[in-house]
Amino acid sequence: MAQAKPNIIILVLDALRARNLGCYGMPGNPSPNIDAVAKRGVVFEDTYSSFNTTDQSLTSIMSGRYPRHNGMMNHGDKVSKEEWERLNRTDTRLTAEVLKEAGYDTIAVDWMGRWHKRGYDNYGYEIDRAAVGRLKYYSFDLPKQYIEYMVGHLPILELYAPQRKSEKGDLVKGLKDVWSTFMFSRRLAQLQDAGFVTDVARERIRNRSDNPFFLFLHYWDTHTPYHCPNSYLKRYNPGKDHNSYLTAKYMGSISYTDYHVGRLFSTLHKEGLLNDTLVVITSDHGDSLTEHGIYFDHHGLYKETTHCPMVLHYPNRFPQGKRIPGFVQHIDLLPTFCELLGIEMPESQFDGHSLLGSITGDRPVERDHVFIEESYVQKKAALRTDTYTYIKATDGEGWCNYCQKVHVGTEELYDLENDPGEENDVTSERPEVAAELRERLDHTIAELDAKREAELASTGDDGGEDVELSAEEEEILKKRLKDLGYM
Repeated sequence: MAQAKPNIIILVLDALRARNLGCYGMPGNPSPNIDAVAKRGVVFEDTYSSFNTTDQSLTSIMSGRYPRHNGMMNHGDKVSKEEWERLNRTDTRLTAEVLKEAGYDTIAVDWMGRWHKRGYDNYGYEIDRAAVGRLKYYSFDLPKQYIEYMVGHLPILELYAPQRKSEKGDLVKGLKDVWSTFMFSRRLAQLQDAGFVTDVARERIRNRSDNPFFLFLHYWDTHTPYHCPNSYLKRYNPGKDHNSYLTAKYMGSISYTDYHVGRLFSTLHKEGLLNDTLVVITSDHGDSLTEHGIYFDHHGLYKETTHCPMVLHYPNRFPQGKRIPGFVQHIDLLPTFCELLGIEMPESQFDGHSLLGSITGDRPVERDHVFIEESYVQKKAALRTDTYTYIKATDGEGWCNYCQKVHVGTEELYDLENDPGEENDVTSERPEVAAELRERLDHTIAELDAKREAELASTGDDGGEDVELSAEEEEILKKRLKDLGYM
């Protein structure tokens, strides 16, 4: 039987590590608003992304499927037309599509576009401003944000450029990569400031219809170069060296975004929506702040870049202050929504499992390991269990295009009981464990590939949607991806 329909909001704080929130153990009160939500809601302690780059991770969040199953295995400029067609030809359904059919108004404040727009009634970030407001925004607010972003990129430029010393071509490519990321400041300042995103969301909420709504918000401040106004930066005593400065910026960006999450919840309260709205706070992946020799980026399949927060708040139905241990992945969200709303879907639709029984009762989570991949900077896959992390280079090489080296090796094994920081590779010391996990990993990959290919075979060559962009849309997309450092 269908349940009453709550509003549903998903907040994705890009590149936010779980460990840096107060509700996940970070001292210093960096996230008081999110922590307050956690105290009134449900915290999943062991949530992991399925990918460490945004396109694949968002697609898995919204589809309930691993990228190998839904077909979206690449990111940014590496996503091909054939891959997009493959996504559309599988049986993949995205959250906005499912909820729209269930009677929801569907809204997103984001700019990723392409297939991410599927199912939304309103997708974008435009906001109405009076003439005076436009004058102030474009003559003062936006230039100030530009300058802050550009200054923030300088330490990243100085950190990454020396790593491209192996050949002249590598150095030139490295400088171009970082410069294009530097130039993204102009776009990020305008489109992705947490205050701006929250303002757009508040406007959408206030102008809602009588239908229940699904709202997706994508905050980018916690992504490099870490949008952190100076007043927030000072809270974390930045040192003069680049590492401490950028780490302080990262923490400041968390606190800044947290403030605007608080503003969003205040609006829900004032509008009388708070008790009957399911809010999910999570991230698409984490980030590495020099751990494992990875400087302020999210490549690598270690815990820093894969362990995500996940907090669910729904006072009318969910308990308060509940913390749930055990492996959970983003692919569990859409199955949870479907069970909550009484939406029947075939078992083959999802790779994830509903978490509703774990939230409202005593049903344990159903996963004894997590499966994670990456493909943009290096091609690797990982299995994480309670006791081990196993990482394998799926191309047999594992070359890192950013760091110009192979991190550790083509196979890595970490004993989490004795080495929770994943610092000492024990592959050669425990070959039998590595062999067992390698077999499980290979089986998982083969199984997901088989699911995808079976669906593609059933649709023939005529399935899917037209994936052509207009010339203007394609040019805008290429510019954004290039500015972000993804081309």
